[in-house]
Amino acid sequence: MEQFLPDLIVTVANKPETNPWIEAKALFENSASQAVYQHTYKLATGSTLGFGEDAGQINSMHINDERTRVVDVIGSPAGLYRIPYLSHRAETHYGSPYYISEADAVSDRTEVAEIAYMLTHAQLLINHDIGSIGQIWGHEVPRLMRVTQPSRFRASVVAAMHAADIVTNKNSLHVTQSTKNSCGKNCVVANVTFDPRQRHVIWQEVYPRNRNINAANANDFGIADEAAGNGNYIFVVWRKYRGCVQHRGKYIASLSFPKVKHPEKR
Repeated sequence: MEQFLPDLIVTVANKPETNPWIEAKALFENSASQAVYQHTYKLATGSTLGFGEDAGQINSMHINDERTRVVDVIGSPAGLYRIPYLSHRAETHYGSPYYISEADAVSDRTEVAEIAYMLTHAQLLINHDIGSIGQIWGHEVPRLMRVTQPSRFRASVVAAMHAADIVTNKNSLHVTQSTKNSCGKNCVVANVTFDPRQRHVIWQEVYPRNRNINAANANDFGIADEAAGNGNYIFVVWRKYRGCVQHRGKYIASLSFPKVKHPEKR
């Protein structure tokens, strides 16, 4: 059985205090948590952890905008609405933090984790742009929360994709809780990569507007979204689940269909 489940929620904000998901902000970006993040970052780098639009602009067109986003990846409540025996069980847990960019700030800001990742994934440095021909939103690597992009909307989408990529793929040296990309015996869950045809992953914006997002759309600048949310977003990641629906019955490999491969992590 194949179906898409909305098992991850990604919040993107200008600053921790502007996270539009109030519950997530209260749990993971409260004053005590921020003090820990700041202390850890200062011990490691000697600098204060900053946020926002923090890069130079060399001309009036603002082509060199660098936008540092505050990104959280949290388990969605998809599992609470499962129909037993008829739908897959979400592999993520509601409210569980899979990635908090402030907690990963040392690896993210120094880029040490992504430098190591690119050394073993050099093939991703060529022809792995996010966007379409002539309208590049960003790049699949390095998977940073800092994106050079004139459009804050597009930068937010790219940063969200980077965070979900880290959670569902190989992520040595990042501070994260990885998904297994497995929904049981003979059952796999798609890892998140740029998927312009939406065969394995679908991105849905739920704040400030409710619509599907496809970074391959050259005409989408998110102007109305920016006006409505002032640069703060909540996205839901729908990942494809494929294989046997798990239940109390005995799994018989020879009779199972379809046969699926092992979970993938790029």
